[in-house]
Amino acid sequence: MKRFFAAAALALAMVLPLFSQEEKRATQPVWDHGDNISSITYQNVRIFKIYDQKDSYVVLYEKQGIDIGTAVLPKKWFKNENGARKLNFRTAPKGLAPYMTVIKQNGEFLKVWVTAPTNRYNSLWAIAPSGMQIEGTDAETLTLDY
Repeated sequence: MKRFFAAAALALAMVLPLFSQEEKRATQPVWDHGDNISSITYQNVRIFKIYDQKDSYVVLYEKQGIDIGTAVLPKKWFKNENGARKLNFRTAPKGLAPYMTVIKQNGEFLKVWVTAPTNRYNSLWAIAPSGMQIEGTDAETLTLDY
């Protein structure tokens, strides 16, 4: 008798989902909330080296995992102009590789965050060689090739 009730319960559990009502699927994707879509986007890139120069930082970053790109970050971006900085430094947590986050609003450059060790004796940091030609120390925007 116990076997009969166990088999009936198992059969009922297998057949019952066939009769359940099908759930209506939303026509909009889950991430699309109409007017709640943010105009701010970001892109993270891994940093290999940061050269400190008089007027700027020269950052060597990873492109597509196989190339190295160069970005010039003027030091004047670090100063607070009009209530907002374009350049911020964050301390990288131990064990996390240094990276740079480029933030855009409506497709236009807004700011850049550099997450790296703050200890200048770290191998990530270096002083730019005296003969290094640097263009873009007076730039107002940043464009990276990914």
